[in-house]
Amino acid sequence: MSEDDRIEPRLARSSLGQARPGIAEAQLAATALAPGLDGMGFTYRHDWGSRHGEWLLRLNWADLSARSQVFVAVGEGMPGGRDEGKFIGGARYTVHNVAPRAGGVDIWVSIDWNEDIPLFVDYLVVNPANPPTRTVQVTVQRHASVALSEADADRILADMGSTLQNADSGTDVATRVRFVRDGAVKVLPATIAASIQTEAQLLDLLNAGTGIKLVQAIRWCGGPGGSIIGCAPLGSPTVNVAAVRFTPDQEGILWVHEYGHNAGIGHRADERRAVMYPSIGSDHNVVNDAESERFLAGPVTLAGVGSVMPACACEVEGIDAPADVRDFVTRHWIEGIPYELASQYTENDARLLLQWLVDEPERHDEFLPEIVTTLCFIASPAAVEPLLDFVRSARAGRAAFNARHAVLIHLGDLVNRSGSQAALDFLTLVATGSETAIALAKAQVANAAAAAELAARGVDQLAAELAVSATFGLALAATPAAQQTIDALRDAPDAVDAVRQAAAEAAKLCRTVRAQGQKAYYRAKSAR
Repeated sequence: MSEDDRIEPRLARSSLGQARPGIAEAQLAATALAPGLDGMGFTYRHDWGSRHGEWLLRLNWADLSARSQVFVAVGEGMPGGRDEGKFIGGARYTVHNVAPRAGGVDIWVSIDWNEDIPLFVDYLVVNPANPPTRTVQVTVQRHASVALSEADADRILADMGSTLQNADSGTDVATRVRFVRDGAVKVLPATIAASIQTEAQLLDLLNAGTGIKLVQAIRWCGGPGGSIIGCAPLGSPTVNVAAVRFTPDQEGILWVHEYGHNAGIGHRADERRAVMYPSIGSDHNVVNDAESERFLAGPVTLAGVGSVMPACACEVEGIDAPADVRDFVTRHWIEGIPYELASQYTENDARLLLQWLVDEPERHDEFLPEIVTTLCFIASPAAVEPLLDFVRSARAGRAAFNARHAVLIHLGDLVNRSGSQAALDFLTLVATGSETAIALAKAQVANAAAAAELAARGVDQLAAELAVSATFGLALAATPAAQQTIDALRDAPDAVDAVRQAAAEAAKLCRTVRAQGQKAYYRAKSAR
């Protein structure tokens, strides 16, 4: 039997027949008022049992949200249950506060009587009509080497919308934006690089029309990085996003995160599940009120803003590194591993990661770029030879190839912190010795069954990309010898064009890191 059915006669314990207030009556014509409710409305009477004194009554109701408008009437209940109605006796029933919330409503009432008497509460709920859904038309472009069907694009765009439209928790604000494809999926111009490794290449990509643009790899977003999966200007007059193909159930979150940067939204640290948190996960679908307004407004040009959003300024944003380094590296940090967090780990943490890298790389293939980047940021001398062996290995696959680039870029950070001559010599050899880079590329192509798109780009192209990554590794090493090597590459007439062009940027970067110091460089980079 339900609580509503367990009704006992209560006339003996009521205020019926006691002193009453004055009575006034008014008549309202049936057509005197025009309808004033907009949205979905419904009513409900709840029997809260017999009570007296002050009460906070929490009614859990899935149909309610913080936007609901709730009107409450309280009174003394007749015996026999809710359908018997209420009456006015000598007890004063008062409603003090009404507070709708996600999944319910709370009210504060008082019953001015000296013993428990029946309490009925009537609720009138009006859920405001939903505002119209904003439709954003998005051009989708891909590099010729990237596979993306129109059905794929439509699925990801739909996932962008559902990520925002659904209120998935009490702190999530439903945001009525949907994304639709604007025309056929286009192929990017042939002048756009498959792997974005320099600032010039990123600018070429961002200037190649509007929309979401997919490439094989991104190794520059405000600076060189080995584990970047998305990059976009913070504040943009149009949709303008660079991204790579990613885990299918998270690609919509990746795209909408970068779209958020276009809308002027930075990273958010106070909610791990936030869409705008610096790392990505399948449950990162929460937006707050301020973010919701920005998503609804769409891309916007902000004064003094417009450079790409780099890896998070984690110290400033209040993000702490997980205690277990293995938890840290098994997250995909969208704009790259944050140096400020990774560099806090110790020799003991490096040993844990080396065990994964050396003994069981196949179990952690997806996170190899994060593992090797973090090892370089920790800068343990014990990691140097295992990292060099990994680069020389014949391990196949896109993740392994991207991890090799991450090693070549961030060995420079290891050199900067530890002074490792072996690591510096290896970077110099790959950057300047075309035979070394070609040998590394051949090893990859020989195992190209697991990564056919790499083989299609050819040994020379892959070798040049490896040399470019090593050149930026020298820039991050920021030693006098590294500066000399980069300057020589920039001026060498026989150097590969891609390496020579990268060296021009790397020379400036090297001088910046030398002048500022490693920590100050990463702090300034993240604060842009």
